Amino acid sequence: MSQKILQINGRLVVPAEEFERQNGVDGAQFFAGVPGLLWKIWIINRERGEAGGLYLFTDEQSYQAYVDGPIVAELVKYPLWTDVSVKGFDYLPAQSAVTRAPVGEGLARWNGTPRTFNRMAESAYRAVPAIKPADADRRLKKEPDLLVIDVRDAADIAQTGTVPGAVNISLGALTYKADHEVPEAWRDARLADCSRQIITTCILGPMGALGGKLLKEMGFTSVQILEGGVQAWIDAGLPTQPLSG
Repeated sequence: MSQKILQINGRLVVPAEEFERQNGVDGAQFFAGVPGLLWKIWIINRERGEAGGLYLFTDEQSYQAYVDGPIVAELVKYPLWTDVSVKGFDYLPAQSAVTRAPVGEGLARWNGTPRTFNRMAESAYRAVPAIKPADADRRLKKEPDLLVIDVRDAADIAQTGTVPGAVNISLGALTYKADHEVPEAWRDARLADCSRQIITTCILGPMGALGGKLLKEMGFTSVQILEGGVQAWIDAGLPTQPLSG
């Protein structure tokens, strides 16, 4: 079940300082015990005289129980504010992952959950669009400047071959070869243009996804992941070749 966001806002009828005084740490501790609540952010605009909160619930059931329960009923009648609005939202996971929102997998980075390989790969798949092998093949035939990067180690690529025309920049090396602020000798000239069309891959996809997400985080704007990696390319009956760089 997907997480759910709640926004509650009201217009203050008392000075902001009075609202803050009556809603101190003890009150926050009460909300910390709400079932299914992952976090609450307390918000206030002193100039406009508005305050409220943003909540993240584990699922629709806990969200609905809170909205329909006695706490929200009391908040709506709370004498320190008026014109209270109670709104629920879903969120867009792929876009939220790109902007590092503390929701979904991004919450793991905030609550200390270990960043495992699978979690990082899942986050990358949400952040970077994928392209099917057949579509990538068509693009390669039409777009001579399209760059395919195989992020595996060279020894691994030697066992399977790779996409024709692909270059080999290992995932570790990509961290500095795509960096435009390191000494020029460290960089890869093929990555000089952050708007260049790029497809990243590995044998099955996850490492290629990590490479694609890394490039996006470094400012590259036109990155895709080869869906299923080189193995899917082979399974689609498309040819491979040894390393070209």
